Parts: sequence; structure tokens; C-alpha cells
Amino acid sequence: MIGSHKIRVQNNKTKYEFEIRRNITIVRGDSGTGKTTLYDMIAEYTRLKASSGIQISSDKACVALIDMDWMHQLNGIHDSIVFIDEGAEFLTSRDFAVAVSQSDNYYVIFNRENLYELPFSVNEIYEIQTSGKFHSLQPIYLSNEKHIYSDPDNSDHITYDTLLTEDSESGFQFFNKHFENDNIKVCSGKSKSGIYNFLQSNTDKKTFIVADGAAFGAEMDKVMKVIHQYPDKFTLCLPESFEWLILKSGLINNANIIKILSHPEEYIDSKQFLSWERYFTKLLIDYTSGTHMEYTKKRINTFYTIPENSTKIIDEISNGNIK
Repeated sequence: MIGSHKIRVQNNKTKYEFEIRRNITIVRGDSGTGKTTLYDMIAEYTRLKASSGIQISSDKACVALIDMDWMHQLNGIHDSIVFIDEGAEFLTSRDFAVAVSQSDNYYVIFNRENLYELPFSVNEIYEIQTSGKFHSLQPIYLSNEKHIYSDPDNSDHITYDTLLTEDSESGFQFFNKHFENDNIKVCSGKSKSGIYNFLQSNTDKKTFIVADGAAFGAEMDKVMKVIHQYPDKFTLCLPESFEWLILKSGLINNANIIKILSHPEEYIDSKQFLSWERYFTKLLIDYTSGTHMEYTKKRINTFYTIPENSTKIIDEISNGNIK
């Protein structure tokens, strides 16, 4: 499935309206915020259709996963938006992650726990906002134009001594080269989970953190808790991915890339790409293959580390506050 999809679910008492644009959407919130009501309405419609008294408006079928044998039910669902209630034991399993990666569905998951097997975006974590009988989804985490998710005003006043990336290959090599003559040490967390571990062990360092927002969702809660503890030490920056930064910088002057970046959801097939970071990697590799700009994950091309070029990439995430 590709594209964004507007959904309206209502009965004579309650109305939900929202839009989803990626294959995995997470809905969180405490008890009583409306998550269970929304799921129950879709589950009732799944069982009884129009006789349920519930109306669903969507360009794709909306189905609740209600069978005890979830895999059997999921195997029969295609090109649909699948809703899954919190507490389902299979949500944290590797089997479920594999099933999601092999399907052509979008998933809306009601869950307060972190789902580490699923690479979901920080931009697709929502809570329900209510006004009378009307309900909508509002993003929990908001960033500024430089993809800063911690206090953006505070980040402008921190003099950093460390830049931390989850990448240990081309992204790490890029930042290491760019800051080789500055008073910033570039470190790698080696993985998404390594970001949290590094921060816990280095609360004395003033650290600018760069990670792939397209797949950082499961790490967000615990990382943000540490950042809120040390607001004068840590700043979290989450562009979609390092490859997205390169594409966004304009170094590759291509009208089709500009068009894709303006509405990625219209081009990214969820069955082919479990997360958007994988799509942007392929896009960059495809458009630079066989040229002087050829990109690989393993080793950064020196084209991107030429100061004139690396500065354009850095400018996508910095107001001049990283020096």
C-alpha cells in the first residue's frame, strides 16, 4: 500500500477523524482517552458490518484484528488498514514483525509499550484529542524545521563537545570528517538502542544526537526522559535518515527527487519498504550509481565530505549551533 488515507469512524454518539501516511501508526494514551472505544467500534464493524450501526469512511478497508489465531486472520487481509488493540501478546513477537514486513497493509496499533521489533517513525506516534463527540489524532512528538525534538531554543545556546550518531558506517564517517578540525568528538552508538546507553553513561558530555527518525519510534520515550533530565546537556535531532539528509541538501539536483521528497508517502510501497529509511537509502544509491556522487552504506564517498558539500548537508540540521 502507498499514500495517505483519511479515515472517519462514527456512530450516533462518537466520531473519529484522522489521516495515516505510513505503514505503522502508533496510538498511545492513558485509560479513558478513547483508544479502546475506537478499536471496539472498528472491531464491531469487522464482525457485523453495516448492522453494527457504525459507519466507516475510508478509501481502504478498515479491519480489526480480532481472531485468537491472529496470523490466520492476517493472512486473509490485503491492501487494508489493520487495527490492533493494546495488550495483544503477539505485538512484541518477531513473528508479528515478519508478518508486517511481508504484508501490503497499513497498521494502526494501540499500545503503550515500546515495540522494539518494529521500525516505526517518531512522527507517527499519536494520542487522541477530544472535543465533545469529536476525536482526532495528534502527534506526541513535535520538532522544529531542523528536526530538533528536544527544546529547540535551548539547543541554540549549548556548546557541544560530542556528536553522537547511531550509524557506524557512512554517516559516522561523514560527521567524523566534517568535524575533524573542530572541538567536537564524533561517537557512534552502534545502533538505535546504543543511543540511550551512551547518554546514560555520559551525562557529563554536551552531546548533539543524530539518529534516523524514520525508525527511532521505539527508542523515543526513554531517550526523551534522559534528555528532559539533562536539558542543558543533550539535544536530539531526528531527520528521516542520513541518506534523506543528503537528498534534501540539494547536492543531487534532480526534479524527480524534489517531487518525491515533498510527498514520500505517494512513492513508498509498504510491502517493499518496512521503513522509510530503507527507501531513501535505495533512492540515493539508485540516483548516484555510476557517477562521481556514487553512494554506499559502507564507506562515504569523498564527494560528500568536501567542505562545500558537507556544509550543505549539515545545514539541514543546524542553525549554526553545531561548530
